[in-house]
Amino acid sequence: MTQPATPLPDRPPTVPALSETYLQISPNILEIFPRFRPPVDLYLHDEAVGRVGRIHRAGARLGTEAQARVAGHALAGRLFLLREDYLVYAEHLSRKLGLVLVEDGLNHREVAEIFFLAFRDRVARFMDQPKRAQLDRLRGDIAILAEYLWADPCRVEFLTGSLHKDHDPAVHAVNTLFVGLGLFVMLSLGRQDGSGGLDRPVLANVALGLALHDLGMTNVPRFVTDKERYLVRRDRDSIERHIEAGLRMLDRLKVNDPVVRQCLEQHHERLDGSGYPRGLRGEAVSLPGRLCAVADSFCAMIGRRPYRDARVVAEAATTLVHDSRRYDKTLAGLLAVLVSRGVPACRKPGEAGEDSGV
Repeated sequence: MTQPATPLPDRPPTVPALSETYLQISPNILEIFPRFRPPVDLYLHDEAVGRVGRIHRAGARLGTEAQARVAGHALAGRLFLLREDYLVYAEHLSRKLGLVLVEDGLNHREVAEIFFLAFRDRVARFMDQPKRAQLDRLRGDIAILAEYLWADPCRVEFLTGSLHKDHDPAVHAVNTLFVGLGLFVMLSLGRQDGSGGLDRPVLANVALGLALHDLGMTNVPRFVTDKERYLVRRDRDSIERHIEAGLRMLDRLKVNDPVVRQCLEQHHERLDGSGYPRGLRGEAVSLPGRLCAVADSFCAMIGRRPYRDARVVAEAATTLVHDSRRYDKTLAGLLAVLVSRGVPACRKPGEAGEDSGV
């Protein structure tokens, strides 16, 4: 039976530096790790001397007695992992997303990365198997995200700072989700009638629409979406039919909320009538459709593709600002502010926002 290793003296931080270097492992967090082979180094805080020592190496086997001792350390609040290992930790926590609402040790950027990983994997599974069970799981994660933002809308800044640039349908869906939510929060907090605030059910529906906006693209062959040369008419027709395909999938899944359907149906409509599938103009394009159009186009530009490099974030936002004939001018302007300065309503007087981490 493998016993925990003797605490090592090679990383002995003082107590004040503990939270900067280490992340506490609660009993709930410990339960998400494989019992016999925790995937991270485990550290024990010795309060008597104010030092931390390693008691387990990542991947090594823990016997039953050792597991009990480790669980006791977690219950007593003495078990830690290195913050530099939090991505490994985040992969596991993303599979039990509700814990982010009750765990206090994580900073907001770490939580944003956990949300990204959770939704990337959840959306990928749903796109691969668009059935009711997978949709219900996605809705559950959306509800957790809505609760997280409703409690503090300013947290959306950390989500929009965690965008990825990989060329992948699920990554694009999550990027669009986070950017669209950033715009929705800015609209909600900036209402001139003094009613600024978030409505959780509406927030959840907007989030679901943003996450599912490209659902129909699962019916378009990858050799078409990844094509490096100019698309011929039949290729463009195949891509444009993804709207109709997505709506059919929503019908089959009995998703009837108008906000969700407008995101999917109208994210390629343009205010000058040049979009598809219906060539809607001006006010005929709904607010969810306009919002999703801006978020989708921006995220498409900043994503790497087989045939071009990713656009610079500020440049992509400016492109949409200058294209007010096709894109909502207010939303494009909010996007430019979001990626450069964050959410103004979240700034104290005289406080400058952080640049986006994209």
